[in-house]
Amino acid sequence: MPMLADCPTVGPDALLTEVGALHDEGWRFVTASCVPRPGRRTVLYHFERGETIRHLRVELPADGSVPSIGGIYAGAFLVENEMIELQGLAVSDLAVDYGGRLYRDFDGPEGWAHDADEAISVIEAAGLGRLDACVPVVDGREVRPSTTRVPPDPSEGSVR
Repeated sequence: MPMLADCPTVGPDALLTEVGALHDEGWRFVTASCVPRPGRRTVLYHFERGETIRHLRVELPADGSVPSIGGIYAGAFLVENEMIELQGLAVSDLAVDYGGRLYRDFDGPEGWAHDADEAISVIEAAGLGRLDACVPVVDGREVRPSTTRVPPDPSEGSVR
Protein backbone atom coordinates (compact mmCIF):
# COMPACT_ATOMS: atom_id res chain seq x y z
CA MET A 1 0.00 0.00 0.00
CA PRO A 2 1.51 3.38 -0.95
CA MET A 3 2.18 5.77 1.89
CA LEU A 4 1.23 9.44 1.90
CA ALA A 5 3.99 11.72 0.72
CA ASP A 6 5.43 14.11 3.33
CA CYS A 7 3.93 12.14 6.21
CA PRO A 8 6.39 11.47 9.04
CA THR A 9 5.33 9.08 11.79
CA VAL A 10 5.40 10.52 15.30
CA GLY A 11 4.52 8.99 18.63
CA PRO A 12 1.61 10.27 20.71
CA ASP A 13 4.08 11.83 23.15
CA ALA A 14 5.67 13.91 20.35
CA LEU A 15 2.40 14.87 18.64
CA LEU A 16 1.87 18.21 20.40
CA THR A 17 5.47 19.27 19.82
CA GLU A 18 5.24 18.46 16.10
CA VAL A 19 1.81 20.09 15.69
CA GLY A 20 3.04 23.16 17.58
CA ALA A 21 6.01 23.45 15.22
CA LEU A 22 3.71 23.26 12.17
CA HIS A 23 1.49 25.95 13.70
CA ASP A 24 4.49 28.20 14.35
CA GLU A 25 5.60 27.73 10.72
CA GLY A 26 2.20 28.94 9.47
CA TRP A 27 0.59 25.63 8.57
CA ARG A 28 -3.23 25.57 8.68
CA PHE A 29 -4.92 22.53 10.24
CA VAL A 30 -7.28 21.00 7.67
CA THR A 31 -8.60 17.85 9.31
CA ALA A 32 -7.63 14.56 10.90
CA SER A 33 -8.68 11.00 10.20
CA CYS A 34 -8.57 7.76 12.13
CA VAL A 35 -8.14 4.52 10.24
CA PRO A 36 -9.00 1.39 12.25
CA ARG A 37 -6.80 -1.55 11.32
CA PRO A 38 -6.66 -5.08 12.76
CA GLY A 39 -5.28 -4.68 16.28
CA ARG A 40 -4.25 -1.05 15.81
CA ARG A 41 -5.24 2.41 14.57
CA THR A 42 -3.58 4.97 12.34
CA VAL A 43 -4.38 8.62 13.05
CA LEU A 44 -3.52 11.08 10.30
CA TYR A 45 -3.37 14.85 10.77
CA HIS A 46 -3.56 16.99 7.62
CA PHE A 47 -2.14 20.52 7.22
CA GLU A 48 -1.97 23.06 4.39
CA ARG A 49 0.21 26.08 3.64
CA GLY A 50 0.41 27.82 0.29
CA GLU A 51 -1.33 24.99 -1.56
CA THR A 52 1.10 22.45 -0.13
CA ILE A 53 -0.21 19.58 1.99
CA ARG A 54 1.65 17.96 4.89
CA HIS A 55 0.58 15.15 7.15
CA LEU A 56 1.53 13.62 10.48
CA ARG A 57 0.93 9.94 11.19
CA VAL A 58 0.46 8.42 14.63
CA GLU A 59 0.41 4.62 14.87
CA LEU A 60 -1.41 3.28 17.93
CA PRO A 61 -2.43 -0.03 19.40
CA ALA A 62 -6.21 -0.55 19.24
CA ASP A 63 -6.59 0.76 22.80
CA GLY A 64 -4.06 3.63 22.37
CA SER A 65 -4.83 7.32 22.69
CA VAL A 66 -3.66 10.67 21.40
CA PRO A 67 -3.66 14.06 23.10
CA SER A 68 -6.02 16.72 21.79
CA ILE A 69 -4.42 19.29 19.50
CA GLY A 70 -7.26 21.69 20.35
CA GLY A 71 -4.96 23.81 22.48
CA ILE A 72 -2.96 24.58 19.32
CA TYR A 73 -5.71 24.50 16.68
CA ALA A 74 -9.01 25.36 18.39
CA GLY A 75 -11.11 24.02 15.52
CA ALA A 76 -9.74 20.51 16.01
CA PHE A 77 -12.40 19.82 18.65
CA LEU A 78 -14.96 18.86 15.97
CA VAL A 79 -12.87 16.25 14.19
CA GLU A 80 -11.52 14.95 17.51
CA ASN A 81 -15.06 14.44 18.84
CA GLU A 82 -15.95 12.78 15.54
CA MET A 83 -13.03 10.33 15.76
CA ILE A 84 -14.00 9.53 19.35
CA GLU A 85 -17.62 8.87 18.45
CA LEU A 86 -17.27 7.20 15.06
CA GLN A 87 -13.99 5.30 15.41
CA GLY A 88 -13.75 4.88 19.18
CA LEU A 89 -10.42 6.71 19.37
CA ALA A 90 -9.38 7.86 22.83
CA VAL A 91 -8.41 11.56 22.81
CA SER A 92 -7.24 13.15 26.05
CA ASP A 93 -7.62 16.77 27.22
CA LEU A 94 -10.31 17.83 24.74
CA ALA A 95 -10.91 21.58 24.59
CA VAL A 96 -14.62 20.95 23.87
CA ASP A 97 -15.91 17.49 24.74
CA TYR A 98 -19.29 16.48 23.32
CA GLY A 99 -19.24 13.38 25.52
CA GLY A 100 -20.13 11.07 22.64
CA ARG A 101 -23.10 13.20 21.57
CA LEU A 102 -21.80 15.12 18.54
CA TYR A 103 -23.92 13.04 16.17
CA ARG A 104 -26.43 11.62 18.63
CA ASP A 105 -30.15 12.28 18.74
CA PHE A 106 -31.10 14.94 21.30
CA ASP A 107 -34.85 15.16 20.70
CA GLY A 108 -36.24 12.23 22.65
CA PRO A 109 -36.80 12.10 26.38
CA GLU A 110 -34.02 9.54 26.64
CA GLY A 111 -32.15 10.23 23.39
CA TRP A 112 -30.69 7.14 21.75
CA ALA A 113 -31.45 3.70 23.10
CA HIS A 114 -28.49 3.31 25.42
CA ASP A 115 -27.37 2.81 28.96
CA ALA A 116 -27.78 6.22 30.64
CA ASP A 117 -24.12 6.18 31.70
CA GLU A 118 -22.66 5.03 28.39
CA ALA A 119 -22.47 7.00 25.15
CA ILE A 120 -23.02 4.94 22.02
CA SER A 121 -21.55 6.01 18.69
CA VAL A 122 -23.61 6.58 15.57
CA ILE A 123 -22.25 3.37 14.07
CA GLU A 124 -23.16 1.36 17.16
CA ALA A 125 -26.51 3.07 17.45
CA ALA A 126 -27.47 2.55 13.81
CA GLY A 127 -29.50 -0.50 14.71
CA LEU A 128 -30.69 0.87 18.02
CA GLY A 129 -31.98 4.36 17.40
CA ARG A 130 -32.82 6.92 14.79
CA LEU A 131 -30.08 8.56 12.72
CA ASP A 132 -31.60 12.03 12.80
CA ALA A 133 -29.44 14.08 15.13
CA CYS A 134 -29.49 16.96 12.64
CA VAL A 135 -33.29 17.25 12.55
CA PRO A 136 -34.24 20.36 14.55
CA VAL A 137 -36.97 20.21 17.17
CA VAL A 138 -39.31 23.16 17.70
CA ASP A 139 -41.87 23.08 20.52
CA GLY A 140 -41.18 19.39 21.02
CA ARG A 141 -41.85 18.49 17.36
CA GLU A 142 -39.36 17.56 14.67
CA VAL A 143 -39.14 19.98 11.76
CA ARG A 144 -38.20 17.94 8.70
CA PRO A 145 -37.84 19.32 5.19
CA SER A 146 -39.90 17.51 2.58
CA THR A 147 -36.65 16.33 0.96
CA THR A 148 -35.28 14.61 4.05
CA ARG A 149 -33.45 11.35 3.49
CA VAL A 150 -33.78 10.43 7.15
CA PRO A 151 -36.25 7.59 7.58
CA PRO A 152 -39.08 8.29 10.01
CA ASP A 153 -39.09 6.68 13.41
CA PRO A 154 -41.49 3.74 12.91
CA SER A 155 -42.96 4.29 16.39
CA GLU A 156 -44.08 7.81 15.44
CA GLY A 157 -45.92 7.01 12.22
CA SER A 158 -45.32 9.24 9.21
CA VAL A 159 -42.74 11.97 8.67
CA ARG A 160 -43.88 15.34 9.93
